[in-house]
Amino acid sequence: MSIRVFFLALLLSPLVALGQKSASPADGNPVGSPDLNATTRTVLLANRPAQFTEGEWLRMMEKSVNRSLYPLRVTREMLDTLDTKALDLRFRYEMTP
Repeated sequence: MSIRVFFLALLLSPLVALGQKSASPADGNPVGSPDLNATTRTVLLANRPAQFTEGEWLRMMEKSVNRSLYPLRVTREMLDTLDTKALDLRFRYEMTP
């Protein structure tokens, strides 16, 4: 009887593994991470370094590690034209003169 149970478990284990969903952040938009609103996206693109394309920069800034490494600089002119209450609080902002 125990050999039958062993073979049944051996047969079902790959099926259980296939039923699992990957939780890798490399899969794209992680669960619970909402899309960027227009105000935050505007500030992100204004702070994009020249060596990155728009898509690379936005994908890179989806990761929380990069959000802390690259603070977004906000100027007084940006504050006059953008709704600062709509900025995403997951990012770090610095006021520049």
